[in-house]
Amino acid sequence: MSPGGDHAAAGRALASHAEDVQARTVAVGRSPRGPAAQFADGSFTAALTRAAASTVVLVTPDETPRRLTAATLPELRGV
Repeated sequence: MSPGGDHAAAGRALASHAEDVQARTVAVGRSPRGPAAQFADGSFTAALTRAAASTVVLVTPDETPRRLTAATLPELRGV
């Protein structure tokens, strides 16, 4: 595990918690590391999106929130 921790494990843990509390939606913001890192395989956001039973939305200031799905992750890497 890297010194910063396992981002994918954190994403899966949040997805599990959201399911435990029966959350209908999980909102995430943009990463300061950029879209390529945020939506890459093994990232927090990618793991959360794949593992969550609830809706995951990307919230960016001054933009309409976007629903994230496994199918939208590759498209967002280039945003």
